[in-house]
Amino acid sequence: MIAMSLRMMIVSAALATGLAGAAAQTKSLVVALPGDFPSLDPSKDTSPLGFNYRLNVFDQLTEIRRDGQIAPRLATEWRHSTDLREWTFVIRKDAKFHDGSPVTARDVAWTVASILADQKSPTRTFVKLVEKVVAADDVTVTFTLSEPYAIFHRQISFVSIKSEAHFKAVGEDGYATRPIGSGPYRMVSWRKDDRMQLEAFAGYWGGAPAIAQATFRPVPAEAGRAAALVSGEVDLVTTLPPALIDRIGATPGVTTGTAPGSRVMFLAFNINRPPLDNPKIREAVDLAIDREAIAKQLLRGLGRASGMMIPPNNVGYDASFKPVAQNLARAKALVAEAGYKGEPIPLQFPNNNFVMASEVAQAIAGYLAAAGLKVELKPLEFTAFFPLWLQTKLEGVYFFAFGSTQYHADTILTSMYEKGARNYGANPEIDRLVKLQRTLTDIDEQKRVLAQIFRIGAEDRHNIPLYDEMQAYGVKQGIDYKPWPDGFVRLYELK
Repeated sequence: MIAMSLRMMIVSAALATGLAGAAAQTKSLVVALPGDFPSLDPSKDTSPLGFNYRLNVFDQLTEIRRDGQIAPRLATEWRHSTDLREWTFVIRKDAKFHDGSPVTARDVAWTVASILADQKSPTRTFVKLVEKVVAADDVTVTFTLSEPYAIFHRQISFVSIKSEAHFKAVGEDGYATRPIGSGPYRMVSWRKDDRMQLEAFAGYWGGAPAIAQATFRPVPAEAGRAAALVSGEVDLVTTLPPALIDRIGATPGVTTGTAPGSRVMFLAFNINRPPLDNPKIREAVDLAIDREAIAKQLLRGLGRASGMMIPPNNVGYDASFKPVAQNLARAKALVAEAGYKGEPIPLQFPNNNFVMASEVAQAIAGYLAAAGLKVELKPLEFTAFFPLWLQTKLEGVYFFAFGSTQYHADTILTSMYEKGARNYGANPEIDRLVKLQRTLTDIDEQKRVLAQIFRIGAEDRHNIPLYDEMQAYGVKQGIDYKPWPDGFVRLYELK
């Protein structure tokens, strides 16, 4: 209640100034994001926040469109062998890097090879099946995989293509501050934790975008982002507090709205740390939480209680997976049966990466306390939390979100379920089935195997889904903004 009251006070003060943004169309845009980008090198960052930078400054071979269909980007066409192990992509001839040099298949091959050679690259997980990558000429690149992979053309959309010549000229340290891509925007400047300035790239193969200049500003506090929109300091806020949508929407010159998201909010466990190594404790946690109350009351409808770790817009979603209903009596009994001795259970979460993270975490801690578990809340800035998640160094329970820009269950299976992924113990049967579904081109058969995987996962309870996230956004009138389910801002689509 204190946090909510403070949020209301800050935004009310901004409303009182009456400095709402003008409704006229603009050639420049300031976007407020929940945090800053961990790295400017796209091979060293897979963070959700970083997509806002990577999708605008870099090109990928393919892109997944709003409806989940795969579309060309740097690659104009592709084909695969009958065994799904060899994939060949043809690169467009009119693509240029921001220094004017042409993008070639050799840059693609070098980008992927350098990722594979870097054991610390988080992007490596998306190309780990690549045994060999060869550029036959300037426009043809072929990937040989270690096993069949029916959706490699989706997976490769996570890899942003870098200039080999530029990287070798400036070195790793130089690239960390002076990167270039071939995307619709080039980076002009970046002041860490302050702002990134971008400029439309006149030489972009798709034509220069309508917004000539753009600025990303990290504003960690929800109230701060809302106040900046109302005062006219920023033009677009992608995540607004549910309690303030109507009030902010009444501001002259500002439009608010809601849209479906692609992220599932979940809890996950370090199953190697007691008492979470006990399946009864994990089941107790699952049963203690009132998902409906969180989604409908705390989030005011900007959430939908979920029974799956993937949202409805993903291949593999199965509506027969229902949200776990709260059963506090059974949760208490399980805690007692497990012989829990009252040891504190750390609950870590990023407090600036999704709406009302702190309030939801507090509600979860309250439910678990009611079941007889002692929870220690440990909020972290996203930039501190994300490396711990990548390196599987979280302490106990963690609260996080996962969404796939691939619109396919394989993304979370690659990242969190199979052996060697970001988990604290893999189930051999899940690992087998994950590999099996990658060999299937029949979508119905693929869905059947995916359902098997998630049923086993629901029994293991290494990860438990809570709710699907909805987006609440605010934008200055005169800007044509239609949110994508993933919530990332594609500046090149705005007018």
